[in-house]
Amino acid sequence: MVDNRSTFHLSEQPWIPVRTGGTVRSIGLRELFRKAHEIDDLAVPIPPAAAALWRVLYAITAQITGLDRSLTSADADIDAWITARNAVLELGELPAENVSAYFDENHASFDLFHPNRPWMQEPRLAEECLVASGVNKLVAGRPAGNNQVWFGHFSDVEPQPIPTGEAILHLLVQLYYGPAGKCTARRVAGRSESNSTKGVLRSTTSFHPIGANLFESLVAGVPSPASRQAGGPDRCGWQRPLADPLGTPPEPTWPGGLLTGRSRHAVLLIPDATGKQVVDAYLTWAWRAPSIEARDPYLVYDTSREGRAYPRPASCDRAVWRDLDALLLASPAGSDATPRRPSVIDGLARLPVEMRDRFRLQAYGFDQDGQTRDRQWFSSSTPPVLHHLEEHDPIGAHHISELRRCAEAVGRRLQHCLGDAWREVTSAASREKDRSGPWPVRAAQYYWPAAEREFWSRVRTGEVDADPIVFQQIAHRAVDMALSPTDEADLRIARAVDLVRRRLSRRLTKETR
Repeated sequence: MVDNRSTFHLSEQPWIPVRTGGTVRSIGLRELFRKAHEIDDLAVPIPPAAAALWRVLYAITAQITGLDRSLTSADADIDAWITARNAVLELGELPAENVSAYFDENHASFDLFHPNRPWMQEPRLAEECLVASGVNKLVAGRPAGNNQVWFGHFSDVEPQPIPTGEAILHLLVQLYYGPAGKCTARRVAGRSESNSTKGVLRSTTSFHPIGANLFESLVAGVPSPASRQAGGPDRCGWQRPLADPLGTPPEPTWPGGLLTGRSRHAVLLIPDATGKQVVDAYLTWAWRAPSIEARDPYLVYDTSREGRAYPRPASCDRAVWRDLDALLLASPAGSDATPRRPSVIDGLARLPVEMRDRFRLQAYGFDQDGQTRDRQWFSSSTPPVLHHLEEHDPIGAHHISELRRCAEAVGRRLQHCLGDAWREVTSAASREKDRSGPWPVRAAQYYWPAAEREFWSRVRTGEVDADPIVFQQIAHRAVDMALSPTDEADLRIARAVDLVRRRLSRRLTKETR
């Protein structure tokens, strides 16, 4: 079991990086909620950890404010909840007595190294796993096992401990974005298994509302009861009793269970004697049975040809502006329309006007495959755009969507034309080695950043209904950037590029957008 001498209370000890003005410091949960109105924003350096932490903070916010109370399914109840949410926002800060009462009552629940119920962990792993997984397995970005060294010189032969505050962030990454496949063996009731299924947020991009201060961001980010699932009393992941891992996973009750209780991985941190560092960890499967399906309130959902809704995959090559219309355009409740924007934005549409218009959206993404490969994490932010929500500016929202579609269509045409030109002027051997050649890659490196600048410039000035021919002009400049001096001197290449330019200048139709 965990060493009883080690202690780290998340409510009291500093571990959450926050920003106030130009200053970044770490604080505990109690101070974060007590001074949320004085804090500008979170400053978590690991985007997937930030996305997971926001969900934890939203769940706590709902409990502190009473916004987690059970409601029936009548539309009037949703209206009443929105009214209550807006009333909390009007306070300007979380009542100090509510914050104190909450963390006093739940003090033991936030003990990271509690011997019987460590926060968001499975204490039974110390007995059910024959060997620990190693601290390198815990830390996202470190090589583990026989993997090559990419981001740092870490080895399982000489594992380096990690400060406890950082370990908590990596714990959250594992719980929400953990891999599928081989893992440390866990034996339960005579049954030994050594594989797990992927985390609920694996390979996704989360979108979160950011207000004038952390208080506004926390309250506005609590998902409305429209996101709730059927089930019993709502509890956060750290408030539930330990359950049989061979049984049925708990239902994703609203909002605590939905936001903090759906992990497919079980983790146990091993601290040093002081509790200031984590020296080892167990990482393995949490459940054998599949979880109950639930839509996360902060993800964009697309629909497959078979009619199945799935989270839009994260891509480090896709900037957030290319998803803006999927955030602004509403989908009717119960509709199979694609894409379906994050349901939290439905609640943002009903914020007080003066508050809504200053909110921006923060994106946190983790580009991963469905198994074990982690490619890159990223974060990005929009300017204030909620005044363009379809509920308030339907014409503007649809113009923005059309503008984005035009940029995408020109970008696709640019890639295809340059790929065709490369194949036209190269030998069969070269085509076999690289079918598209270097031109599309070079052009894309110029086109997409330039298209993004043009897009945001138009959104900022309101000229979103202007002639989108400007993207074709950007594409022509991208062609120039793709060619080398030796390319321009070749007559065959000159002819092929001339054809590319003529194809790029053709009028865009609805079919090509």
